[in-house]
Amino acid sequence: MTSFRSLVGGSCVLAALLIASPVAAQEGRFTASINFGAQSGSGDFTQQLTPIIYDEAASINIGQTYESGPLFDVGGNFLLFGNIGVGVSYSHTAGDGNAILAGQIPDQLVFDRPRSATATAEGLEHKEDAVHLMVTYRFAASPKLDVTLGIGPTFFSVKQELVDTVTVTETAGGPAMAPQVVEASDSPVGINVGADVTYMVTKSFGAGVLLRYASGSADLATPSGASLSLDAGGFQFGAGVRVRF
Repeated sequence: MTSFRSLVGGSCVLAALLIASPVAAQEGRFTASINFGAQSGSGDFTQQLTPIIYDEAASINIGQTYESGPLFDVGGNFLLFGNIGVGVSYSHTAGDGNAILAGQIPDQLVFDRPRSATATAEGLEHKEDAVHLMVTYRFAASPKLDVTLGIGPTFFSVKQELVDTVTVTETAGGPAMAPQVVEASDSPVGINVGADVTYMVTKSFGAGVLLRYASGSADLATPSGASLSLDAGGFQFGAGVRVRF
C-alpha cells in the first residue's frame, strides 16, 4: 500500500515538474518560426448608392462577399523566466470576393419612371496584414515535443476593394451599369489566442504546427462617404520550420 502511494505521489511530482519546468530537452530560450497555411473566415456586407442621374436620384443596392486565403506567418518567442515568455509574429493573408448590383435607374426623358439594371464586379481583393503580440507559456509534452500557448492583442491592417460609384450608359436594351472599384482600408486592434506545437528534430532545428484565432472589426470609409464594417481575422492554421537557440 505504501509503495502504491509512493508511486502515485512520485508520478504526480514528476508530472508537475514536467509542466512547471522549462523544456529540459530543448533549452534554447528563443524560438523563431516560419509557417505556411491558411486562414478561415469569410463574410458579406451590403451598400446602397443613391447617385443623381438625369437630375433624379437612382437607387443601387450592392451585396458583396469576401474571404480569406493562404496564410504566411513569421515570428518568434522568448522565454523571460521559467515557462513564461513573450512573442511577436507577422501574418499575411489575401482572398477575393464578388459584388452583385441591382439598380433602379431614372429615365432620361420621363420623370419618376425608373428602369431596372444589374451588374457584377468579380475578383474584388481582400487583404489582411497583422502583427500579433503575445504573452506565452511553454511546457514539455515529451522530451522532443513542447507546446507554447499565447494570448495578446493583434494589430490589423485591412484592405478591401469595393464598389464606390457606378457609371451608367444607355444601350439599345436599356441602361447599363459599370461599377467603379476603389480600395478602402482600416487598422483595427483585436485579440489573438493560440498554440504552437513544436517537435525538435535536433537541439536547434525542428518542425511545428501553428493554431491561432485572431479577431477584429474593420470600419471602412469610401471616397464617396459611405461607411462599412467587416470582420477581420479568423482561425489560422500553419505548419513550418522552427529554429531554437
